[in-house]
This record gives sequence, structure tokens and C-alpha cells, in this order.
Amino acid sequence: MRLIKGLLFTGIAALVVGYGINPTAFNEKFPFLEQAVQSDVTEKIKVLTSPGGVDLLTAPFTRPDEIDYTLVEDKIMTLLNELRLEQGLLPLTKNETLKAAADHRAIETQTSFSHTRPDGTDFYTIILTDDYWYPYQTVGENLAMATYFKDEAGMAEFLFDGWVESEGHYANMVHPDFLEVGIGVHYDGEFLYAVQIFGKQNQ
Repeated sequence: MRLIKGLLFTGIAALVVGYGINPTAFNEKFPFLEQAVQSDVTEKIKVLTSPGGVDLLTAPFTRPDEIDYTLVEDKIMTLLNELRLEQGLLPLTKNETLKAAADHRAIETQTSFSHTRPDGTDFYTIILTDDYWYPYQTVGENLAMATYFKDEAGMAEFLFDGWVESEGHYANMVHPDFLEVGIGVHYDGEFLYAVQIFGKQNQ
């Protein structure tokens, strides 16, 4: 996290990470995983700059003390389903359990911006807990963080565009097997963190 924050202070505007898993058979370490949709390090961490190369950390913008999380989440949800419809896919439905898990993960990413949770476990372990139990067949996660420099709708579009422009994250958003999603955001007064958790339940 020190490295990420250090980079952000030099003018990097946003970082995004996407990861998806399908548990059936993968390798000896993870016998329940069939595939991992994860780009390599150079692709999975995408650096975005603002239009025109403006340094977002010195741009004249007064960051609010609080933001409306619902506005950000609803905008991301709208953009996500518009993207899926453009690709001839079914829209995703909101799942309250995945949403609660995504809220929790958004807070965790302030501490560890990674698919590894602060306790050292993989991201999907959150939906194996009693509080966020989700009997999944397939699950995936996209993460994003950015310096807060627009209003809620503008930030939602900014982060979403970053996911669209990154192969691994885009693949999660248009994955035909996913049927549900939970979207969570967290704002610490300087950075906005966003999480998409995609899922398909066991039948």
C-alpha cells in the first residue's frame, strides 16, 4: 500500500484490479478452481490520467467531506448493464448479499488494495462467512481507486471507464456466466474506492 500511495502522490489518478474465479478444478493448491481470469501485473494495475493530462492532486477542486454512495453505485450499475446489453448479454441483477460483501471489501481496499484481504485470505473468502454467505458457482471481483476530483456521477464514469479499458476487468463485466452483482464504494476524504463482486449461485 505504501507503494501505491506513493505513486498516487506523484500524480497517478486511479488504479484498477480485476479478478474472477470459477471453482471446479484448477491445481493442487486450489483444487476447487477451474479458471482464473486475472491479467498479469502490468495489465491488472491500470494507471489512468485525467483528460488533458491535468494533475488531479493539484487541480482546483474542493473535495467534499462526504459523498452520496448510492449515486455512485447506481451510476456504475446503469453503466454496467448498458455495456452488457450492448454486447447482447442479459443485464445483471442486484444481490443484497453481494452488495453487503462489496461494501465491506471497499473498506478493506483502503488498507490493502488487492484481491488479497487484509487478513491474508483471497477476496472470495468474504462470501464464505456467515455474514455474507453466498453459495456461488462462479464469482469475480473488480477493484478501482481514484483521487476524488469530480462529482458522484463523474467519478462513477471515470472508474467505470477504467474498467472498460482494461482487458481483465472488462472480461468480468461482460462474462456471460455472471447473473448477479453487488457494488460497493468507500470514500476516505481523498480517495474513492469501488468494488464490483459478480456471481452466479449454485442451482
